[in-house]
Amino acid sequence: MLVKTSVKLAIFLLVIPSLLGVSFGYSLVNYLEIPDVKQLETYKPKSATRLYSDDGTLFAELFVEKRIPIPLTEIPVHVRNAFIAIEDVRFYKHFGVDIRGIARALYRNIIRKGISEGASTITQQLARNLFLTSKKSIKRKIEEAILAIQIERTYSKDEILNMYLNLIYLGEGAHGVEAASYTYFHKKTKELTVEEAATLAALTKSPSRLSPFKNQQRTLERRNLVIKKMYEAGFIDRNTYTNALKTPIVLAPLRTYEKKTGYFTEYVKQVLEEHLEGSQEIYTKGLNIKTTINLEMTKYAYEAIEKGIQAYKSRHPSSTTTPEVALIAIEVKTGDIKVLIGGKDFSLSPFNRAVQAKRQPGSAFKPIIYLAALEMGLSPNYTLLDAPITIVNPYTKVPWSPKNYRNEYYGTVTMRKALELSLNTATVRLLEKIGVEKAIEMAKRLHLTSKFEPNLSLALGTTEVLPIELAAAYATFARGGVYIHPVSIKNITSNEGEEIFNEVYETERVVSEEAAYNLVDIMKGVIKSGTAKGASKMPYSLAGKTGTTDDFKDAWFVGFSPHLLCLVWVGYDKGTYLGNKESGATAALPIWMEFMSRALPFYPNEDFNMPDNSTKIKENIKIKERGDRDNDG
Repeated sequence: MLVKTSVKLAIFLLVIPSLLGVSFGYSLVNYLEIPDVKQLETYKPKSATRLYSDDGTLFAELFVEKRIPIPLTEIPVHVRNAFIAIEDVRFYKHFGVDIRGIARALYRNIIRKGISEGASTITQQLARNLFLTSKKSIKRKIEEAILAIQIERTYSKDEILNMYLNLIYLGEGAHGVEAASYTYFHKKTKELTVEEAATLAALTKSPSRLSPFKNQQRTLERRNLVIKKMYEAGFIDRNTYTNALKTPIVLAPLRTYEKKTGYFTEYVKQVLEEHLEGSQEIYTKGLNIKTTINLEMTKYAYEAIEKGIQAYKSRHPSSTTTPEVALIAIEVKTGDIKVLIGGKDFSLSPFNRAVQAKRQPGSAFKPIIYLAALEMGLSPNYTLLDAPITIVNPYTKVPWSPKNYRNEYYGTVTMRKALELSLNTATVRLLEKIGVEKAIEMAKRLHLTSKFEPNLSLALGTTEVLPIELAAAYATFARGGVYIHPVSIKNITSNEGEEIFNEVYETERVVSEEAAYNLVDIMKGVIKSGTAKGASKMPYSLAGKTGTTDDFKDAWFVGFSPHLLCLVWVGYDKGTYLGNKESGATAALPIWMEFMSRALPFYPNEDFNMPDNSTKIKENIKIKERGDRDNDG
């Protein structure tokens, strides 16, 4: 039956050229509903969007089909010949259907009593991939042959070959030779050697089964067959042939960036939807996107997180799970996001805690209250009472008695000392002094979008916030009171090089330079002698604030130099208890220190600029020995 089918098909294909010149041919075309091949003139294949880091390294691709279209002029002759040799050696001699090839395949199939060899030309493969299904049938073969002949009548051989080489699937999600070149060799097609070109051509038969990442020996055998075919066709000389056979397959290492940059990539996708009219364009238009991510810093961040997790396990050896960690690093001067990590492992949990999870900031919210007080005219040496306090809700009549960490109280203290030691009762009294509405107004000016309830518990950071928004607010402190929305995309160009988007920094002064500087000066004391004094030995000018919820469910540290800010959050998704004394200073600060000690050398080692009209007030407060211990509320 198979032999008879092959004979009938061969006879039919032998007479197609003559049939197409008469009315019967046109009737047949209409009966088979053959599409108009001139559609190829406007056909634009879906192309992958490429994301580049701040140093121009390609680290991720967004695609429905991973494809990077290139003109034939950028495809070397030996690359073209590798595909021609293995797929259609008579490509430049036939009219779309290779009668000689059909006859040869027919003969071999008769001898072997089955269909063991096909005779589809490159043009037929193009027709099938563009217009037809992959279902095997006589009808499809007829349609494929007719379309191939029509394509050959409409387009030149080079145009057909170019379309084919940009369309063909070559495994690992790569469509077309350019995408495959990047995937397997991290090269442009024009940089491929003969043996590398042969490796790509070898994948056409079975891209998945022959993937060199999965079975390199099988790929090698098929590659050597391609090289042999190239030699037999006269495409390469004997010396090139011999040397190519001896050359092992050397693949570029599998990219590991995707796992490490997954959270940042997902965030970029969200931002792209704001810049592009249709979200589908992100995956199909072949855009080139220059982002702000620094891959080296991201590597440092993951290593710091791993150390922090291991330290947590050593403190809680009986714990069966470990908390999640979010880490954000923002360049102060520009607002560029250098690192954005939303969890321990993107492949296991893609939920992006850095930009999606609202959590209580605890004492990390206090600087906003102090900034509001400074702007109202209170100075860093304004005194507050740090002592037990009970407040009765006027509506519910329920008393509320906030406590300091470890129940330690200092009596009369300055604003500076109250923030350095994160004193809860002193901060509640400060909030009462300036008014809750002033603190909420300041939070909104700093672009915190949470719904803040107008009560004094704000002093303890009870309203949940997004980490990315809190990081941007702290960057505003470091920037002297100027807010810049966090930036992840610098530039977008089309595959043709046309500029679609170019980042223009928009700055907004939200608080006076003097108030911001005085707050930073106080926060420098948090590191020098306060709750984050563990970082005091770092040889940089640093400021920051620890944060711990009173139930030990969230641990934070947000700190910055004049050039780089880093936020670290540690906690469980379900708000599980982290453990006794798992404060910001214990759980988050060590991760911050590990990361910043490696990231800060990227920038000049400078102090914060003092504004000309600053009324900075220095205080020489002798902190008792008990105050030298971690004291984070």
